[in-house]
Amino acid sequence: MKMKSHKVLSIILVMAVVFTGINFSAVKTYAGTKSSYMKSYNKLDKKCKKKFTYSGSQYEMNKDSGEEYKLWDKELNKDYNKIKKALPNNKVKKLVASELKWIKKRDKTAKKAASGWKGGSGYTMIYNLSLTKQTKSRIKWLIKNYA
Repeated sequence: MKMKSHKVLSIILVMAVVFTGINFSAVKTYAGTKSSYMKSYNKLDKKCKKKFTYSGSQYEMNKDSGEEYKLWDKELNKDYNKIKKALPNNKVKKLVASELKWIKKRDKTAKKAASGWKGGSGYTMIYNLSLTKQTKSRIKWLIKNYA
């Protein structure tokens, strides 16, 4: 009888070690993911600061602001889709609803920011810079709340 209880205790001990190891591993992966999202964000931020100086003609600045926004929008979509794939269905619905609401607010805010430039040559740049600023904030929000 003593031998059986020793085997049972050994099995329980091994299972506890295995399951504890799995939990620690999962925590590491989660933290690493958040870190990798921020690493990608910081890399793009550095690239954009170097590439887009906004020191040329208004035409060039309008063009640059559009290119910069496209890069940040691509980063947002990449992160959003990765995060979405990793979530359970009930959280996916919440995220999608939040994203649709945010897009409407983003567009409205950008129009308002550029409204003083309506009809002027700087309208496009101001509009795009607002989109970029909001998109960068949204990426950080996604990372903080879902990664």
